[in-house]
Amino acid sequence: MSYKKYKAAVDPDGTKTITYNDITDQISNLLKEGMRRYTGGAEKDGEDGYYKPFSNAYGFWYETSGFEKTVMGYISGSRVTDVELQFSNMRKSVSNGESAENIQKEVDNLVSMLREDANKLDDLFGYSSDGSSGSGGLTWATFGAVFSIIVREGLEAILIVGAMVAYLIKTKNKRGTLYVYIGAVLALIASVIMAVILYSFASNAGNSIPQEIVEGVTALLAVAVLIYVSNWMISKAESDNWTKYLTDKVTDSAGKGKMLALGFTSFLAVFREGAEVILFCQQYFTRAGSMENGYLAVFGGIFGGLAAVALIFVLIRVFGIKIPLKPFFMATSILMAIMSIAFLGSGMWELFMDGGLADSIGGWVQQLAVTIPWLSWMSGNEVLAFFGIYPTWITLLPQLILLVITVITFIVALKKKPAAKQSAEEK
Repeated sequence: MSYKKYKAAVDPDGTKTITYNDITDQISNLLKEGMRRYTGGAEKDGEDGYYKPFSNAYGFWYETSGFEKTVMGYISGSRVTDVELQFSNMRKSVSNGESAENIQKEVDNLVSMLREDANKLDDLFGYSSDGSSGSGGLTWATFGAVFSIIVREGLEAILIVGAMVAYLIKTKNKRGTLYVYIGAVLALIASVIMAVILYSFASNAGNSIPQEIVEGVTALLAVAVLIYVSNWMISKAESDNWTKYLTDKVTDSAGKGKMLALGFTSFLAVFREGAEVILFCQQYFTRAGSMENGYLAVFGGIFGGLAAVALIFVLIRVFGIKIPLKPFFMATSILMAIMSIAFLGSGMWELFMDGGLADSIGGWVQQLAVTIPWLSWMSGNEVLAFFGIYPTWITLLPQLILLVITVITFIVALKKKPAAKQSAEEK
């Protein structure tokens, strides 16, 4: 049974509160059914197979019920990473056919983590054992949760958009900012449309996997465009004749579609975060009516977060323009390179971990999508999570490869300056 079917069965008229301990109980029951099938000699695949309950516990319950989003808002994003890794570790043990004792240990660890989070959330929301809700003192907690989500999810996008706008203004190509702004606006519109589609799809299918697939694909597309933009900017950082460059090269570059590339980068950066933010906020609106000043807290968090993001954008634009041209180009290209590595990590995570590709493919791919024991400390670090760095080979290996390629590209670009100077002197 999925969360959607469970909710329809126990709360058909929408009057009963389903607590997070209720959700944990149902996930625990689902995993018990998986263990019963596993020890009972059932086949692995199929509706009656032993793997199905272990797989559905994540996409059909942890995410669809809003458990994940609420933990991210009210507890921490790193906690969500820890739980998601434990889901992956458990599924890997099942897929590998490990002993029932080892699988049960992974199941117990997961349920223990879920129960700990459920107790915190139910206490915060003031849910009693009979499912009724109290005041919970949620107003400020909800404001802080929504505010942090807007800022956290918007920061990556605004760093990229702000840097590109400052870049265009600094290079006397202010008209090019129109491409960036149009890209961002179109992304906001597309985010609303995509959020509606994903919400409808998840409601009908009972699982949230499509959202993760869309976010993962968008992130990987953004990686390719960010690498292109980064290489373009670093190639300009060592130009000797800035006057000639500004009068000739920028216009020429715009004619070759570079401005369209910047606009597309803006679109991808904003779109990647937009739909997710809308779906996150939807969870808080759902519960706002049952708490004192709930809607005020949600709207306050949204507008406060947007104001903070706007302030960051203004600071990037103002201070970016004041930085000398060569260091600014260098810093901007490095920022784009860093964000491409971050997007690669988060994109791989969303596709293979949250999106379930690791489970679907299985084999060595699934082996790469589990916690690296000696790097397990990474999963609790919010800063590393922001940059898409997780303790799994499925995310780290592509990032390491891209890092090596990026460093080599930068070295080659920087070595072009002496060669260009020598060529000019010989002429």
